[in-house]
Amino acid sequence: MRRLLPGVVCLAVVLVGCSNQSNGEMTEEIEELKKQIEQISLENESLVKTIEEQKAALELVVTETSDETPIYSNDDYAMILAKEIEQYPQTLYKKTTLDIDGDGEEEEIELHVNAGKTENGLFAWDDGQTWLLVVKDGEETFPLFDDFVQLGSIDFSTARFDRKPGIVMMMRSHSDRIVQRFTYDKDENGYEKVTFYKKENTANNDNQPASYAFFKDAFNLLKTAFTTKTVPVLEAGEETLQDSQERMELIYPILDDVYNAWRLLEMVAELNRELDVSLDGAIDLLHQMVNQPPTDEQMKQLQSIHDVFKSGTGDLIIEEENQIHPDLKEKLRSINFH
Repeated sequence: MRRLLPGVVCLAVVLVGCSNQSNGEMTEEIEELKKQIEQISLENESLVKTIEEQKAALELVVTETSDETPIYSNDDYAMILAKEIEQYPQTLYKKTTLDIDGDGEEEEIELHVNAGKTENGLFAWDDGQTWLLVVKDGEETFPLFDDFVQLGSIDFSTARFDRKPGIVMMMRSHSDRIVQRFTYDKDENGYEKVTFYKKENTANNDNQPASYAFFKDAFNLLKTAFTTKTVPVLEAGEETLQDSQERMELIYPILDDVYNAWRLLEMVAELNRELDVSLDGAIDLLHQMVNQPPTDEQMKQLQSIHDVFKSGTGDLIIEEENQIHPDLKEKLRSINFH
């Protein structure tokens, strides 16, 4: 408003002073002053926009951690720097390696959870656990996620976002789902966290790469479940399968992997409807075999699933066309995975 007042006063003075001028001269000067006022208005709008942008930038606050390592963050963005981890949760849940920072050496990506395991190797879940997702790069450790999750879980995979390697993390809690990506920032020597999927799915630029990564992880779990872990069931004698405790010890490890794959595929379907695969039939089959000694027909169904995964699933996805590979789709249809 202060920028507009001089122009308005000037216009009033000139109009008075121009009473003796010809109409043509007055019209030209008035038009020129109108242009000046319009220009001042545009400058004011630009100034307001700049202030709004600066205000948004200031919303990125610096939160000091216990060891004074800063994390620059707002709700959907954070720059995560190295931090010493004083205590890790009880169990290593998942681990992989990837050269994320492009230095030619692979970093270690680890997901830890504060949950123990039973004698048969299954997790003894409570109604909530502390999860820790870290990247280890030499002597530096970057905590990408470190928090308690109520009635839910954390999982991660690796993918490329705009040709840049990164980590994609999924958090489930109650009915909520959040997917975030982490990519290395060389200038900050930290990991940029961006939340790109919530339940409302307002931003979907990264959905397809994330869906491909989770889809492949799900099928790795299914391959292990229906090959290595299924063999003992197929080779078990009738006496073993009649005993409920022995039957559970054989089938529960398969169910554990299948349920983990189901959770991943459920997220995949939300990110990318073209990759929707249902495991309901397989889960129902395994539950029936746990509850009652399996029938000959159920054993044949399990054998069929085993044969498909043992023969190899081939290419999983045609990314250029954003679809499940036709050969895989046909194999899944043959074992009622659709």
